[in-house]
Amino acid sequence: MLLIVIIVIVVVAVSGSDKKTPTSPTSTGSGVQSTGGAHPPEADVSISSCAVDPTTSFPSAQLEITNHSSKASDYSIAVEFVDANGTRVAEGAALETHVAPGQKVVDTAGGTAQVSGKVTCKVTSVNRISAVG
Repeated sequence: MLLIVIIVIVVVAVSGSDKKTPTSPTSTGSGVQSTGGAHPPEADVSISSCAVDPTTSFPSAQLEITNHSSKASDYSIAVEFVDANGTRVAEGAALETHVAPGQKVVDTAGGTAQVSGKVTCKVTSVNRISAVG
């Protein structure tokens, strides 16, 4: 049942993004492709820290999310963890709901696999939809 709920959230987030009519994609500072708009979702997310837990060997990225849109919004964020050779060694995700306009929240995207050595964290996608309720 939980898996079905997660799948529905992902489908809604991907299909219900509040982006305007797509234009030519441009690269943002995070490496995420943006299709433009006054306040693209990618501009709302930054990585404030990236580390591997020395005890568990799981990587994590601390994210700062600031809602620059005019409506309360829900965010789904994907992060990849890359080793020194440029190989993706893990993925992670974060979900924040009902972020008010102008509000800043902090969340953590935890990696899905144990890694060895240092990693670099990179936001690979940000979906922002208007919050319901």
